[in-house]
Amino acid sequence: MRSTVTSSATDFAADFGHTWSFMDLPHFDVKPTIVQKVVDPFVDLGHLVILDRDNIEGDVSQNLLSRARNNAQYLYNKIWELNRKHVEEAVMAELPNSSFILPREKKVFDEATKEWKPSYGYRRGNDDTKDWLIEIPDNAGTLTLGNPLFSIHHESCACLDPNKDYFAERVEKKKERVAKNETQ
Repeated sequence: MRSTVTSSATDFAADFGHTWSFMDLPHFDVKPTIVQKVVDPFVDLGHLVILDRDNIEGDVSQNLLSRARNNAQYLYNKIWELNRKHVEEAVMAELPNSSFILPREKKVFDEATKEWKPSYGYRRGNDDTKDWLIEIPDNAGTLTLGNPLFSIHHESCACLDPNKDYFAERVEKKKERVAKNETQ
């Protein structure tokens, strides 16, 4: 007996009279979930990072694709080995503390305070915005045109103007940087 169900709302029709065999089902290239590694990779589950130290041999592009898939599967397997808890309708893995500390920034040595400080941002090291004195070069207002023997004193040389307010220029540059950050 053949029965057909049709729904006009979704335009869906199903034929329940046909029996599906295994040969009728679409076949997919199923990859294994257990990954064999020559050298065990370093896994930091706190940061969800895997570092694979195997050598790359043969076709580089194909090898990298298979490696990316295998390393992701290896990381998923390690995550599923962790303790899990159920939150509402989801299953969550409890990640451990990280195995190593990622360097977030490189600090610079501040000569004035004799300590290491961040290279940018609040309380940065070697901060030139707090200088109480800005040195004006000796050749201010002089245009050399590439030859130190030939120099012209001219008002159009604005880059080295001795009467320019360099403190106000510094404040303007900072305002431009802040405005640029706000637009990004």
